Amino acid sequence: MSLYQMDKKDLSSLLKKYQQGNCTKEEEALLFGWLDALEAAEASAEVAPLKSTDMDAIKAAMMEEMPILSTQKRRYTWLKAAAVLLPLIAGTYFLWPRQQKLQLTAGWRTISNSSHHIQKYYLPDSSVVYLGAYSTLQYNSSRKVILKEGKAFFDVRTNPAQAFIVTDASGVRTTVLGTSFIAEYNNKVSRIAVATGKVSVQSGTRKTVLTPDQRITCSKGNVIRDVISSADLLAWAKGEIILRNASIYDLVLAIREHYGITATTKLDTKKGSYNLRISDKMPLPALLEVVEKISYKPKVHFKLQQDQLSIE
Repeated sequence: MSLYQMDKKDLSSLLKKYQQGNCTKEEEALLFGWLDALEAAEASAEVAPLKSTDMDAIKAAMMEEMPILSTQKRRYTWLKAAAVLLPLIAGTYFLWPRQQKLQLTAGWRTISNSSHHIQKYYLPDSSVVYLGAYSTLQYNSSRKVILKEGKAFFDVRTNPAQAFIVTDASGVRTTVLGTSFIAEYNNKVSRIAVATGKVSVQSGTRKTVLTPDQRITCSKGNVIRDVISSADLLAWAKGEIILRNASIYDLVLAIREHYGITATTKLDTKKGSYNLRISDKMPLPALLEVVEKISYKPKVHFKLQQDQLSIE
């Protein structure tokens, strides 16, 4: 059953199952798809399915239980509120013409890079994004971007009248007016690094302003600030990954980013100190051979079988 095949009875049944903790993964995905449509409706300027007073009432009721949290937690609180407000929301939602429903989601576009190489795209405001290998993002015409997974370098066109906003799947939000920076989101870890200009990054209630050569890493509520060369960031946009004093975690992330392979290890991923330049054309076996030769404290060995890589 697809999102647009759901009727009011189906939705009511799924919400009830969700409240009781009995939803399957597929049913949860269907509910989240319904929420995405509602969120798109809220952001759309083309369709006004509810009177403004009714929409304000719905939003107010939802926001009472919706702190600024990760996207996943926000969805759970939306579902909780939606179950209470079902008679108003679902009744209105299913009265919209099908053409209007399609228009609501049409405001957002998705681009995915399933290749081994960085791909260049132009956004509607003429900003440029270099999308990393095995990465996915969504964007709309209002200078808003959602980084679903992976890594992207943004060269943002200046527009003082409208900020450029990038949010990742964990809820970390980066706001700029005109600058170039890299945003990453992998394994529930967010990273923002600035090449030129200035950005404001919000993680939960904490806001951090970054200038060139500065980077923050957000993970499980913790925010770590460090420095990174702007030249290294610009090199990434041209297809090179430069690691300086990198840990095993950084190495694993680079391998996932560059080759689309997730490595597993029982070693302490905070250890290690690797200095590497990974070119766009460097095959994975060659990289692994180099790392084995230069690794020290700890000495590492790789086992690569098809698409499974382990570090020992």
